Amino acid sequence: MIRQASRADLERMEQLWLYSVITAHPSVPRHYWQSRLGDFRRRCKVSECSLVYTAGKHRSADGFAAVDRDGALTFLCVTPSEAGHGIGSALMEAVKRSQPQLEARLLQENLLGRYFLQQHGFVETERQPNPAAGQAEILMSYSAANDPAPRGAQAPRM
Repeated sequence: MIRQASRADLERMEQLWLYSVITAHPSVPRHYWQSRLGDFRRRCKVSECSLVYTAGKHRSADGFAAVDRDGALTFLCVTPSEAGHGIGSALMEAVKRSQPQLEARLLQENLLGRYFLQQHGFVETERQPNPAAGQAEILMSYSAANDPAPRGAQAPRM
């Protein structure tokens, strides 16, 4: 089930985000991400659209997506036990229904994230150095006007 995130979801979302970024960026030291937890919390609280996916009866966030007021997809994470089951795709499709244009920034070594975004109609538009992370940061953009049909894994039934 996809629903609006609540303040009660924030701790679980934080755990998922920290695990996801550490796993997706093996060359970036853990403390780099831990030092950004405050920014994560702030951005989640002011998100224009913040959705969580819950599986089963426990109502805990098994995945989440957040979009800021400028149309930036700031976060999209899925718990490892639910990865590969279409939850990320379901969250992405829900976000795209409410946002005809999106941007996402990710580090160069996040190959799975880049592939996922490409599967959902995002294209690379810019690269800039990120000295703190020691690699390029990639800007990817999505426009519903340029997306002929939804792609990617089939979304689970809600």
